[in-house]
Amino acid sequence: MRMIEQAGRFNQRNRLGRAAAKMLCGCAGCVLMLGAVPARAATMVTDNVISTIAQAQTNVPVTFGQVFKAGDIPRGWTVTATLKGQPIALQVDSKATHPDGSLRHAVLTVMAPTLPGNATLPLTLSTGPSPAVTGLDHPISLSQLLATSYDTSVSLNIGGRKYTANARALLQTAKDTNACKPWGTQCNQWLSGPQTSEWIINGPVTAADGTTNPNLRIYFAVRAYANGSHGTVRQVQTDVIVENTWAYMPQAQPQYTATLTSGSAGYTSPALTQYAYTRWHQVLWWNHVQPQVYLQQDIDYIQASKAVSRYMPLTPDEKFLASLRQACAPLDHCDQTQKMHMAGAQAAIGPLPRWTSVYIVDPDLRAYNWMLANTDALGAYGIHYRDQTTGWPLSIQKHPNVTTAAWTYASGVAKQSLTGSSAHQEKVAAYRRDLLPTCVNNTVVTNCTSTAYATGNPNLWDNAHQPAQSYVPYMVTGSYYYMSELAFAASLNELWSNPEYRNYEKGLIDRSHSQVRGKAWTLRQMAEAAWLLPDDYPLKAEFKADVENSLADWNQQYTHNPNANPLGLLDSGHSYSVLGGTRNAMAPWMHNFFTWSAGHAAELGFTGAAELRDWLAKFEIGLMTDWQAHPTQGYCWLEASAYTLVVTEPTGKTYLPSYSAIYAATFPSLVGLACNSPAMVTAMGTLEKTPWQAGKMHGYPQSATGYPANLQVGLAAAADSAVPNAHEAWNIFESRSAKPSGTTGYNNYPNFAVLPRSVPQ
Repeated sequence: MRMIEQAGRFNQRNRLGRAAAKMLCGCAGCVLMLGAVPARAATMVTDNVISTIAQAQTNVPVTFGQVFKAGDIPRGWTVTATLKGQPIALQVDSKATHPDGSLRHAVLTVMAPTLPGNATLPLTLSTGPSPAVTGLDHPISLSQLLATSYDTSVSLNIGGRKYTANARALLQTAKDTNACKPWGTQCNQWLSGPQTSEWIINGPVTAADGTTNPNLRIYFAVRAYANGSHGTVRQVQTDVIVENTWAYMPQAQPQYTATLTSGSAGYTSPALTQYAYTRWHQVLWWNHVQPQVYLQQDIDYIQASKAVSRYMPLTPDEKFLASLRQACAPLDHCDQTQKMHMAGAQAAIGPLPRWTSVYIVDPDLRAYNWMLANTDALGAYGIHYRDQTTGWPLSIQKHPNVTTAAWTYASGVAKQSLTGSSAHQEKVAAYRRDLLPTCVNNTVVTNCTSTAYATGNPNLWDNAHQPAQSYVPYMVTGSYYYMSELAFAASLNELWSNPEYRNYEKGLIDRSHSQVRGKAWTLRQMAEAAWLLPDDYPLKAEFKADVENSLADWNQQYTHNPNANPLGLLDSGHSYSVLGGTRNAMAPWMHNFFTWSAGHAAELGFTGAAELRDWLAKFEIGLMTDWQAHPTQGYCWLEASAYTLVVTEPTGKTYLPSYSAIYAATFPSLVGLACNSPAMVTAMGTLEKTPWQAGKMHGYPQSATGYPANLQVGLAAAADSAVPNAHEAWNIFESRSAKPSGTTGYNNYPNFAVLPRSVPQ
């Protein structure tokens, strides 16, 4: 199926009809086309077009990503638009659809005829039947772009030697060879329509003598906008992407300064060291002709679409918003934790990282820019592995034995001789084919060895602390760069793990990730990529299979296994040794993350996710409600947010039989006291070594990152389950007396401010 589709994609018209259907124009000649729409149109969402300068602007292009609820834009219908109540031309590039054929995600483009200074104009999106064909609106073509003097170039000064790449030359070659097509590796057509077309072309950087740098490659995402009359181009945006991402090229760490130019527009980087598997980008507008506009999304609709969780209604402080970074230098880790594994509570942790969750509760421009800046910062981490043979992120279906976490083992197998049984020879050959090159010591990196995998990059990613990478940024921008970041993140989560534990190309998450939080965030990243990436993206089916395989694996081990533990716990979870035991305790907050992640996958519609969520949710629900059946012996909800819980007998081999037994093993001094009674509160104060109060939970209850906050996301997912007492558990949690507030409240740190969909606010 074509990647770039017209607004008339759903009416199955001929090519002419689809092209015409991309536009709903407000001119006199299109009255008939508009006249058929309002009678049956239904408003879906109202976004805002906001001018960011005091001066008036004309013919202002606005391109953005829009997610849609299942069924809102049915198959055979299309999206229409009005700006400040007046019909306006709308280009729809369909990207992803729901199983029922309705539109899930699209890149939308409007051209605002006039935009007064500092104005906010409502852009209302509706659904209606695909319009009748009344004329021909040809997509902007490469010929039209090349008829201008447009060019964008990159110049890298590497050790005093100049290397360059040129967008115009690459576009001309693509045109001459007819190379531009959806997912073409030389020229990829990303957008196509009468308002805007976008092509992604790429090539090496080349010195004057024709020598190319083997590691660095430039990608140009060139977006041309019409000037309002057919056949000409008015504005051109170029997203320049500099990559050192070839997976199987010997590692290198080029040091350089970069100079980018697009007509009179330009950018010069600071001195950069680009480690293996990193990338950065910079957007330039040709000759500085850049619209000063922001498309503010309706975040309530995004939440209602189930693309993200439902969040509490919150308002970040003005002082906080004014303090947010608006951009970061290339290859700077920005507000990301530089070594992710070195900090437990960090801004990246949660269903969405802090910079994204702030945007999702308040889409202020400053929050939007902060989100994008920290998404860009992930380019500085060595997490981008591109297959030189396909041009796409590395695939475990093509490279089933690739790994970074188990690289030492893989290297050992690859070094074995090709002798013995055919099975052994095939195994050795497979590990040899898929073995990634490790770094080699030089003047830039000095701690490399031949027995361990490393890149020498000081910015270190960790699967158990990874943020949701580029999911919402791609969703709301429709940017090719952010789409590719989302795909790189999924690819990394595949290839990181031990091939044998993940069952090679099946991509199983459970056994290959020992930490429950690692399972949680990996499932989230894979599910989000599989859900949002374009339907015909080359690796989407693979990512979807990984998610489905992993959910089926968990359900086989637990949900449908009569011999599984009765507590709703994952077997690898009890990794803590406490009170003289051996691996006899688990971290309930990690379980909370995983319950949320399973619930999120269920909301995204993945088969088996709801079953898994329900099996897991009995743990959160049990900790909150067990005391009701056993007032003095049952698990008291004040300790449902404990850091660790004893869940097995001391040897770690046999699970305890009930939540009451967990309570007795972990908090023996509280057993026999009525839950939340004055005597219990006094005993809690003794246990916590500080005065306590009724209804106050353990673990920094007033903090937005405390353990009750962690519990909140798991309980929110549990409350939407089919498990008995689900709503009761949430209501008890809501009754707690100490909640995030003040300077440690959710307003400025809403990572965990998630609500159930089934419970009224």
